[in-house]
Amino acid sequence: MSDETEAQDATLRLDRQTVAAALEVAVRASSIHNTQPWRWRLEDTGLSLRADRSRQLAVADPDGHSLHLSCGAALYLTEVGLRAAGWQVATSLLPDAADPDLLAVFTPTGWSEPTEAASELADAAMRRRCDRRPFAAEQLDDATRETLRAAAGDAAARIDYPDGPEQHIELAVAVSHADRAEREDEAYLAEMSHWLRDPDVHAMVDGVPVAAIPHVPADAPRHTDVPLRDFEVGVAGRQLIERDVDERPLIAVVFTEADGPRDHLEAGIAMMRLMLRAEQLGLASCPLSQAVDFAAFRARLQNSMGWVGYPQMLLRLGRPLSPVADLPRTPRRPVSAVLDVLTR
Repeated sequence: MSDETEAQDATLRLDRQTVAAALEVAVRASSIHNTQPWRWRLEDTGLSLRADRSRQLAVADPDGHSLHLSCGAALYLTEVGLRAAGWQVATSLLPDAADPDLLAVFTPTGWSEPTEAASELADAAMRRRCDRRPFAAEQLDDATRETLRAAAGDAAARIDYPDGPEQHIELAVAVSHADRAEREDEAYLAEMSHWLRDPDVHAMVDGVPVAAIPHVPADAPRHTDVPLRDFEVGVAGRQLIERDVDERPLIAVVFTEADGPRDHLEAGIAMMRLMLRAEQLGLASCPLSQAVDFAAFRARLQNSMGWVGYPQMLLRLGRPLSPVADLPRTPRRPVSAVLDVLTR
């Protein structure tokens, strides 16, 4: 290799400081129970994203579906963070069949001054929260729905809405069935409880903080047909919510044409795109994942709804009753804990 070629290659080499700044955005990705099942590795050839199997949920995620969805969200935010730093990258998904935990490789292809759109998207990623509170009862208009639908951005995964009274009833039944089955499983409840975090007891770097969990008194249940995951397991949530709100969120479903690990990564990318677009529109969002946690649940949901594609994730979308910024910021592990640097 000539000195000139080496100099050109050096200009396209990601440095530790740039990557660390980009990963401050990437770690804000949504993950099941805020488990953050990801790690990155920086080498001279580029940046890679790997699954952290030590953070895979043994009970709620035996096949790694939620892990891949979570890492797909982190994959997309890695690209967002790098673009906000001015880098263009080529991303390869699951590039090595012999190494299934190597989920993606980001190879730098060029650099230019970051665009305003790239910076705004990174800002939205840093602001975003999962909002488990009731949303305003008003329905989102058709133009907003179409804007959100388009957020998936490519044909690998798509977003649609279960419209019509019959589909809404079938969806409510499917989610309620899954929610009840999980809540009757002592091992599931113990695992979920393990990931609840009280700042008076736990170091706040992962898990679901009790300050972000709505408190729902027994005498004032939420008025919603499609139940949220109830994190009040042996501990009361500390997020006080409006009572007697007739909740009618828009339910968005992320579909893929197949149902393998790559499809789950693509679904996570689409989910994160949707959540960022919602944030930019001033909307609140939150995953509604009970009915897709297990392969059997996903199959039941697909069959009961008569869907052709594979449902990978459901999300609640709507207008918040109070600013999302009022919510506590869910903790994340520091970048230094999830980035391995192996460069010269």
